[in-house]
Formats: sequence, C-alpha cells, structure tokens
Amino acid sequence: WRTVAIPVTVLRLRLRRAIWGGDDAAQMNPHARKFMINPLLRAMGAHIAADADILTGLTVHDAYAGLGGLTIGPGCHIGKDVFLDLAAPITLGENCTISMRVSLLTHIDVGKTPLGKTAYPPERAPITLKDGAYIGAGATILHGVTVGRCAVVAAGAVVRNDVPDYAVVGGTPARVIKTLDPAKIEPNAA
Repeated sequence: WRTVAIPVTVLRLRLRRAIWGGDDAAQMNPHARKFMINPLLRAMGAHIAADADILTGLTVHDAYAGLGGLTIGPGCHIGKDVFLDLAAPITLGENCTISMRVSLLTHIDVGKTPLGKTAYPPERAPITLKDGAYIGAGATILHGVTVGRCAVVAAGAVVRNDVPDYAVVGGTPARVIKTLDPAKIEPNAA
C-alpha cells in the first residue's frame, strides 16, 4: 500500500502546489500519515536526512517558494504538532530533537498596524540548531537565533538570543540556567 500511496500523494501535492502555491500545498503535511511526511517534504524541496524521524501534525508556514530553506540533518527527531515558519531558512544539524508543540518563527511582521512603520518593522532571519541541540515541549525559538551544540532549551521557554554550546536555558525570555560539562556529554570530544 505504501508503494502506491506515497507517489499518489506526492503527485497530489505537486498538482496542489502548481495550482494554489507552496504555502497551500504545505498544508497537506499536518494531515499526512507518518510514513508520508519525509517524501512530501522532499517533494517540496526540503533537504531531509534519510533517518530523520518526523511525527504527524507538522505545520509549515510561509512556504510560498517551496521548502528549499528547510534542512533536517541525520538522526533528528521532530515531535507532534511542531510549527515551522519558513520565511527564512531553518537548519537542524545532526541528532537534534524538537519536542512536541515547538514553534520556530523566522520572521516578525505586525501587518498593517502603525507599529510596523517604526517600532516593529518586518524582519526575517534564519534559525539554526547545531548538532545535538534539544528543544523542550512548547518552546518558541524566534528569528535569528542559533541554538548551540548539545544545548538544551527548557519546555515553554521563549528564546530570542543565541544559546551557547552546552548551555541550558529556560524562562520567558530564556536565560542561561547552567552550562553542561562537554566531557560528560561527548567524552571523545575532549
């Protein structure tokens, strides 16, 4: 069944994209079965490692030009109901974990309110998670943030600044709680 379902669904996705555009086509992802998610993302241009584990409920926003800005490295896990904003590129290194209901927001745009003219002009910037990064459930990563190697973002945190390698951050806005010992995490790295 899977050998038929995947090509048929990819064809439907490509037709939908040709007719309605990339953002509309990306809306198929939240309803896709788990075995279809990686092929669907690849069909829209995402760079997904063969062993990436992506659960259902993934929402991709601002995918008008396709998913070429999305890179998910080997060994990565993306939990249920994750929200990815692709107004700018999102890059996940090797062995990253994004827990359920995390939001990665690559832009700010307050729309037509007067705030956009001076206080909050539109901004777009990429998000990068380095190898081994862990993002806890319900956390929000804002545009322009790099989460360092083997860094931990606590559940529910709002991250607006870069997270150093091996740091544990939490809170709103997130701040460094402690730093992990690299020798205990990666004994061969020392």
